[in-house]
Amino acid sequence: MRFCPKDGTLMVPVKKDGTTVLKCPKCGYEVKLTEKAKEGYRQRSEVSEEKKRGVMVAEERRQEYDQEEMEEMRRLLLENLQESERESD
Repeated sequence: MRFCPKDGTLMVPVKKDGTTVLKCPKCGYEVKLTEKAKEGYRQRSEVSEEKKRGVMVAEERRQEYDQEEMEEMRRLLLENLQESERESD
């Protein structure tokens, strides 16, 4: 692990122009990562099943909410149309 000499933030490996550099996410300071140092870093991106399900549930709820919202908008639109027809008579 390496820390930024400017602000002490943990530096993270980032691909840049085909090479890997260590970059400070806070201030942007960069230093080239040597082959030997690369062995100490692994890059992973995993999403747990629980989080995946949580996102799906949120999307399902949003779809239900959108449907209810649309029904309410239709109701209000019809009321406004009827009211404007009454006013024009």
